[in-house]
Amino acid sequence: MPIMLPLLLTTLALLTTSFFIFSLLYDTVSCYLLTPRRIKQKMAKQGVHGPKPRPLLGNILDVASLLSKSTSSDMPSISHDLVPRLLPHFLAWSSQFGKRFIFWNGIEPRMCLTETDLIKELLSKYSTVSGKSWLQQQGSKHFIGRGYMVECTKEMLESIEKEVKSGRSEFEIGEYMTRLTADIISRTEFESSFEKGKQIFHLLTVLQHLCAQASRHLCFPGSR
Repeated sequence: MPIMLPLLLTTLALLTTSFFIFSLLYDTVSCYLLTPRRIKQKMAKQGVHGPKPRPLLGNILDVASLLSKSTSSDMPSISHDLVPRLLPHFLAWSSQFGKRFIFWNGIEPRMCLTETDLIKELLSKYSTVSGKSWLQQQGSKHFIGRGYMVECTKEMLESIEKEVKSGRSEFEIGEYMTRLTADIISRTEFESSFEKGKQIFHLLTVLQHLCAQASRHLCFPGSR
């Protein structure tokens, strides 16, 4: 009996360790190989295809290569058609695979849709409102929102006019539009000026950058 107890404990420890290792290996293989393969096969049966993904990396290298080529030189002229320069992979793959295709950011599938009717269906058909509607929840805010929009827009235009009179000829309009949007949302939703609510929007901007950085990294089992 004294000899059997240590042997039994050792056997249980080995079985537990083996089960843990097997579970970890299975989860890893399932996460990085089996699940992406199943998703790809199901999408292919529905007629949705896309560029061939690399193991673990997906189409990250393809996207990086296309972006590197499109931004390797300056734009020959000022143009608002920025899609070929900033999103060349969407343009290339949509012309190759159609208006509906799938590509991979590592092991995460990304669905690209350019069909207006289908986008409307996804955004409206599968979202519901429980209880009071959005306008009822907002009360009278949607009535005063238009007044705030006009007021904030006038303030933005006055600010630009002052800059023009001071001799400035070039503007980064994105800064003004960001400030205008934040000011309208702050006054409508938070009942405060942009100066009081700018900390919230600053934190949201930081969060956007962090999310963009996180989307470029691959997740490995046990990592954070």
